[in-house]
This record gives sequence, structure tokens and C-alpha cells, in this order.
Amino acid sequence: MLSEAFLRSLRNLRLNPLRRRSGSLTGERRSVRRGRSVEFADYRNYTPGDDPRRVDWNIYARLERPYIKLFEDEEDLTTHILLDSSPSMQWQDEDEDTPYKWRRAAELAVALGYIALASGDKLVVETNGSAGVQHFGPRRGGAAMAELIKFVEGLMNTSSTRIPANVPAMGKPAMPLNDWFKRYALKAKPGLCIIISDLLDEGGYEEGLTALGSSRLDLHVLHTLCPAELDPQLIGDLKLKDIETNRTQDLSLDDAVMAQYRQRLSEWTAAITNFARRRGGRYHLTDTSLPMEQILLKDLRRETWLV
Repeated sequence: MLSEAFLRSLRNLRLNPLRRRSGSLTGERRSVRRGRSVEFADYRNYTPGDDPRRVDWNIYARLERPYIKLFEDEEDLTTHILLDSSPSMQWQDEDEDTPYKWRRAAELAVALGYIALASGDKLVVETNGSAGVQHFGPRRGGAAMAELIKFVEGLMNTSSTRIPANVPAMGKPAMPLNDWFKRYALKAKPGLCIIISDLLDEGGYEEGLTALGSSRLDLHVLHTLCPAELDPQLIGDLKLKDIETNRTQDLSLDDAVMAQYRQRLSEWTAAITNFARRRGGRYHLTDTSLPMEQILLKDLRRETWLV
């Protein structure tokens, strides 16, 4: 899915939540709790994927077993990644050289999950879709990376085949975004929640985002749209079909209508940006045709999602 060389380039990056949170286990993040210094607290057994720099080599020399040093005001962060797998995410642009939306979204989930695991954070990934809600984690440590890749590749094998522009959607509909987000908010541990979605849902997304933002989660919305959605090249009399509902709409498209579409798209993305920020979150719109290096190493670093 992603090359080993590319994953290595992400090794020194960390996810950057807007607020510090109290975790449930001791880890590598500075705690929100006050009045304590960075003092030694305890040891725990080394597990594959832990940072070797945290090994107490004096203890290893005496006992011939590796132990990790824990400190009082360092606690873990749980990273939650919600990967939208609804029919609109499966849609394929007519340009076969462009990765279809869900594949790029899945690659972003793997890359961001890798950064979380490499940083020592706990990771949870959940997806909706025609196969129902599927769940990974919570897992921790670099050793879980192979399991994450296997999980996402399994989703790609069992999800709907990518849907070309001229083929109607088929199969069982995914759980609506509002229902999915509200359901997840009820069980989520405090931490960072990254939503990877096109946010295209007949019922909207606002109630679900509000629920997530109210459940002690730092909300990061990674809005994934393909070139044909960002700048459609359509003209003339057309019958368009909604890939989520299969409803059709006759339209006559000219330059004025397309200009109005682009204006509405700009207003929509601005509204989502403000919606996320009012709830203490972040928003980033990404073109799924962009290379992964551009999205992660330039765009998200520039906006301080990653440090």
C-alpha cells in the first residue's frame, strides 16, 4: 500500500493535538495535570515498537531483560481515526491515472496511524460502509503497524469495488455520518479524533461532529474530495445520479451554473472550517489526486497537524 521508504520518512513526525489531554496510561505525551515534574515513576516491560531510548540499560545489564522507564507527568494519547467508507468515497474519477478517493483516504489513514504508533500513542481505527462498522485497536507500538496495514487492506478487498462515474451505486448503504459519529462519541476515550471523509451524506454531518467535539476529543477533519468534485468539467444537458441514494436529477449546465457550483463549494468548505474551529478543532481540504508526500510532508506540516 505504502512503501517502506515513505513510512520511514514519517518516523520522526508526531501528531499535534490542539489541547493536552489526560490519558489513561503512562506514555510519552506531556500531561495536562499540573503540579508535577518530569520525575521517574515506574518501569514496565519493553514491547516491540517501543522507543529504545526509553530502555533502562542499567537494569538490562543486571537482569538481562529490557524495561521502559515511565515518568509521572507523561501520559498516553489515544488517536482515533474515523475512515469514511460510504459509496461516495468509492467513486472513481474518469481519469484512470487518479487514485480513487477511498484508496487515497485509506493510505492517509495508514500513514497517520503509523505516525501515532511510532510516537507511542494508542491507536483506534473505525470505518463505516456496506459491510457495517469495522474496528481496529486499541493498539500501541510499532509492532502493530503490520496489523493496521492488514486491517486496511482487508477493508479494500471487502468494500465495494470502486464505482466509475457512469455506474450507479449498489449494495447496502453505509451508516449515516451523523449516526456513526454520535455512536462513536458515546464510547470514545479522550484524545485526538481524525475524520477522513468527503462529508457527502444526505443527512448531513453537523450533529455528529458536535457530538464528537463534545466528548473530550480534539477534532481534526481531513476533507477528501477528488478533482472532479473540486473542479468539474461538465457542460450541456445531463442526467446526474446521486451515488449514495441513486436518485437522478436533470440539469442544464453552462458556464454560469458551473461558476455557481464553485461558489457554493467554497461556501461549504468555509462553513465546515468555521464549524470545526468553533468546536476547538482543525479542518483541511485535500485533493485526493495529490501525492501523499505533498499532503503529509508539506500541507499537514504547514498547518501544524504534524510536527
